Amino acid sequence: FDPSHGHPVGGGHWWTENYWKMLSAIRQQKPPDRMLTTECNAEPFIHCFDGYLTWHWQHDGQVPAFPAVYGGAIQMFGRAYRGGETKDLALRMKAGQQWVFGEQIGWIDPGVIREKKNAEFLRQVVRLRWAMRRYFYAGQMARPPKLVGQVPRVTADWQWSGHWPVTTDALLSGAWFQPDRQKLVLLFANVGDEPVRVRLDFDASRYGLSGGKFRWVRHTADGPQESKEQPAAFQQELSFAGREACAWECTPVKE
Repeated sequence: FDPSHGHPVGGGHWWTENYWKMLSAIRQQKPPDRMLTTECNAEPFIHCFDGYLTWHWQHDGQVPAFPAVYGGAIQMFGRAYRGGETKDLALRMKAGQQWVFGEQIGWIDPGVIREKKNAEFLRQVVRLRWAMRRYFYAGQMARPPKLVGQVPRVTADWQWSGHWPVTTDALLSGAWFQPDRQKLVLLFANVGDEPVRVRLDFDASRYGLSGGKFRWVRHTADGPQESKEQPAAFQQELSFAGREACAWECTPVKE
């Protein structure tokens, strides 16, 4: 509101415009092997940065609208991992959600590696994300898989601001697609303690995949496991042990 600043009093696009100028100048001088990141994920600056710290994605009922639009255009990383009586479940919920949302896992106290069960779950999602990394920097988010069955719900205190209860499905899922390679991956994380069994109803046409047959490879933290061929549309029973993460990668079979 100071008229001496030289912009419209009380409004205008001067704020974002001048940040763009500053960040553009920084990018021009930035060495090619460096990157720019910033805290939080303000849309007006997405063309200026390489990464966004998404630590405030801590809300009940949140959906991955932002990575659905901007996944592959910018890298997202980090959540606020806190304490409390349900911190272990909260950790799995956050890390599992980061995995299926396409975020880099963590922003966490490295001492977690001494917490055996937490470390085992983190190892799974971190190694899986590394194995599937091209989907997140060169691909795009797709519709989550259609799962049929009773999936239990879990609730933990995420301690974002005082007591902060968040509820999600125990079985978290997502999908990412590489259009240039016609490759799709379905991501899963059972963050609960009990096994979950569901039916996958899959139709390749929902993802823009062409072909009559597809090869599916199941990946765990230890690498590729079983492999099978499936038609373009099928139903498959899937079982997930408690605290298990995995991925199913799909590629067309050349006739």
